[in-house]
Amino acid sequence: MRITPHDIRQQQFSSKMFKGYDPQEVDAFLDDVAEDYEAVLKEVALLKEQIAAQEERARGVTERERTLQDTLVTTQRLVEEMKNNARREAELILREAELSGEKAVEAARGEEGKIRADIMTLKRTRRQLVEEVMATLERYHRILAADLPPGEADASAP
Repeated sequence: MRITPHDIRQQQFSSKMFKGYDPQEVDAFLDDVAEDYEAVLKEVALLKEQIAAQEERARGVTERERTLQDTLVTTQRLVEEMKNNARREAELILREAELSGEKAVEAARGEEGKIRADIMTLKRTRRQLVEEVMATLERYHRILAADLPPGEADASAP
């Protein structure tokens, strides 16, 4: 059982006949002790309230810290996902660019083949035209040579 300041103030001592304590001194001392004890109890109650408030604040801080930690983990996960998505998208864009480049190269090679074929056709046509022109000139030359008197034909020959 705890002693309260009220118990200290109400304490009565039996007095002895011959040697005893002065009742006024004992009462004054008991009053002083009761006041000090009461002050200590009030201080203890105040400290308990402060401890409870600090514990509540600590719980709040711990909860905020946990929330921040969760947010940080979530943010890190999202950043990793974003990096992975960006990496995959970059790889896809690169593959598409490579395919597009390969198609362009193939188209250019096809066009080059077509141009080479056209050049070969043009060269054959030119050679044929030159041969035809030469043959025509040769024919005209023979015709002219046949129409000229025999002495003039020798003078016109180179």
